[in-house]
Amino acid sequence: MKSYLGLVPQYEKVHKKNNRISVICIVLSVLLVTAIFSMADMAIRAQKNYFIKTQGEYHISLTDIDDETAALLNARIDVSLCGWVLQGCTGSLGGKTVSFVGANENAFTTLTEMNIQTGTYPTDENEVLLNEAALNSLGLSIGDTVSISIPNGSQKEYFITGTFEDMSSLLKADVYGVALSENGFRMIADENAKNGSTFRILFKNGVSIQNAIEEIKSTYGLNDEQVAENTALLGLMGQSENSTMQSLYIVAAFLVILVLIAGTVMIAASFNTNVLERVQFYGLLRCLGASKKQVQHFVILQGIRQSIKGVPIGLIAGQIITWCACLLLKYISLDRFSEIPLFQFSWIGLIAGAIIGFLIVLLASLAPAKKASRVSPVTAISGNMELANKRAANTKLFHVETSMGIFHALSGKKNLFLMTCSFAISIMMFLSFQVMVVFLNQGMPALSSSAADISISKGNTYLNNSLIQEINSISGVDKVYGRMEQSDLTASYNDESGTVTLVSYDDIQFKWAKDDLNNGSITPAQENEGYVLVTYYDGMTWNVGDTVILGTAKGNKQVTIAGILSTINAQNSAGSNGYMICSEDTFSDIIGKPGYTAIDIQLSGKGNDDTVNSIKNLLTSDSFISDKRLSNSESQSSYYTGAIFIYGFLIIIALITVFNIFNSMNASVASRTRQYGIMRSIGMGTNQLYKMIAAEAITYAVLGCIVGCVLGLPLNKMMFLFLITDKWGIDWSIPVSSLLLIVLLCLISAAIAIGRPIKQISKMAIVDTVKVQQ
Repeated sequence: MKSYLGLVPQYEKVHKKNNRISVICIVLSVLLVTAIFSMADMAIRAQKNYFIKTQGEYHISLTDIDDETAALLNARIDVSLCGWVLQGCTGSLGGKTVSFVGANENAFTTLTEMNIQTGTYPTDENEVLLNEAALNSLGLSIGDTVSISIPNGSQKEYFITGTFEDMSSLLKADVYGVALSENGFRMIADENAKNGSTFRILFKNGVSIQNAIEEIKSTYGLNDEQVAENTALLGLMGQSENSTMQSLYIVAAFLVILVLIAGTVMIAASFNTNVLERVQFYGLLRCLGASKKQVQHFVILQGIRQSIKGVPIGLIAGQIITWCACLLLKYISLDRFSEIPLFQFSWIGLIAGAIIGFLIVLLASLAPAKKASRVSPVTAISGNMELANKRAANTKLFHVETSMGIFHALSGKKNLFLMTCSFAISIMMFLSFQVMVVFLNQGMPALSSSAADISISKGNTYLNNSLIQEINSISGVDKVYGRMEQSDLTASYNDESGTVTLVSYDDIQFKWAKDDLNNGSITPAQENEGYVLVTYYDGMTWNVGDTVILGTAKGNKQVTIAGILSTINAQNSAGSNGYMICSEDTFSDIIGKPGYTAIDIQLSGKGNDDTVNSIKNLLTSDSFISDKRLSNSESQSSYYTGAIFIYGFLIIIALITVFNIFNSMNASVASRTRQYGIMRSIGMGTNQLYKMIAAEAITYAVLGCIVGCVLGLPLNKMMFLFLITDKWGIDWSIPVSSLLLIVLLCLISAAIAIGRPIKQISKMAIVDTVKVQQ
């Protein structure tokens, strides 16, 4: 042994169990950080791939620019790919509306959501691609010639070169899709093409897109209305200036800081406890001539050696958890989650975990190192830095053993602070991530109870009320419900006026509306005429109980607001004051009962394409049927991707909380083994010892839970208001179930954690506990 630091490996061989606790804490901290960062990275990759698949891989789109400007943009050094995506023109084929799109092959396959399924892309102006549904419905094949009505009303013959995959937008709009070459589209374009056509740009990797946007605006004289972001893709890249995405960035940064603090506190608590356990050893080092600096180096080297053991295990475990989450998504549905990356390493997660494991271990060991260096040679004789206390335990309120347990917990301020933080940080993290669950649920309307698989409308005319009964009798149909709607009704309140869209609900829809109720009650609007519900919108001044005057063809009608909803399912766009929802009887009283504007259908498990075809057979030729099954499936795919990872975060936090409490309590009890031996030697029984240790553990747990609730609930509220209330108008309330879950988890974990060390101490001979090696 050439240096005193050579004692470190020798000491670790003798005290394997004590070192194991520190290594486990490091593993858990690294696992927590690696798993959360890796899962977030994989979720972002999956969602990015999903949005590229469903929206196209482009960053911005420009409107109302000329070909000269387009050529100059194409020559920019920061542009990877750009091209025209020409839309807006319609025609007809087989009695159904046709939506034309024109682009060159690179723009079509990369910058749009459309993917060639079979065949080749059209290069001649008389060649086309059809969507798969159109090809199958019309009984056509690749190589056939088809006559399509173009925008000017004439018929044009086209040669079918291939097909492209069906898209949810086409199915929802109940139209066929026809793709042309760029020149082919320009040959048939009418005035509508100007509004529908965009020049899309994909920038190179590493480009600051916001700076590029500002430069493009100033260089080519474009205004804000001419430049549109692909918000979803830029948001996932961290380069969006959308207000919602900016809010998510802030929340994500806060959660990252919270996770890093949790890892630091967990490691620091373990290191501090280790120093308390080894007071006698550090005092002996001082007796042998070690300087304070040498003792500090000794403790820091111990931390580095332990991190070398714990960090790789934590990194591997965190990565395995991430892979399991990805595999779970694939198991749920291979089709829906085809974009989930499997068995890929997340360098973000691995780097973050390594930083926690090494840098924070080093930082966390500095304070214990200083504490160890202050141990005097005299302390080596007693082996306890905590013997000198100015006050004794207060035995007036509790029995002696309980009072001593509380006194032990409160006497060591450093240990008390770290133990309390261990509990509090876990609660704060759990409550913070709980808001993301609400955000996820609120932002997925396709998953609501009222989400329809099929919607029927009839342009500016109305659907017959009897159609609901006819559809309801078809096999494979689960629920059928209709809405009457009237747009642009004037609404006056307190000298303020605007417009609303009035929508009728039946009993089924009122029942579902309870899930979206922010304030007030559903019942008055459902059961009484003259009462309505309104939807929340930014800047809303209406409140429950307010009376509004509606101007209708039948004269002015007075209605009272019974409740406020966060969302609504409607066919027509909202007025300046949003939507009003009422019963069918109230609607008839205000407007009359002309018929349904839209009828929505939910299919049962037996519902399939045959069911949809049976529904189509009941409709007249001027009816529109919107098939939302694919778009609902895509939304569910996006939801489940987020849900697996967000709930995965919560599960990891809960498990880390349990393991952290177990390790912290074990280490805390182990550090006082000699004191417990002395107490047993002067007559303390095993039951009294158990009560004393339990009182100490409960003190840590209760204080930690109180601090966690005091700090966690305001954080939960702040994030809720920031992400949920500002967007949907939902009032914050205490998340009772989540709060009780994490608090009970902490208390139960603390109670169970002390069982093992107590049994070990009670089995040891009194002489052994007094002479325990430190």
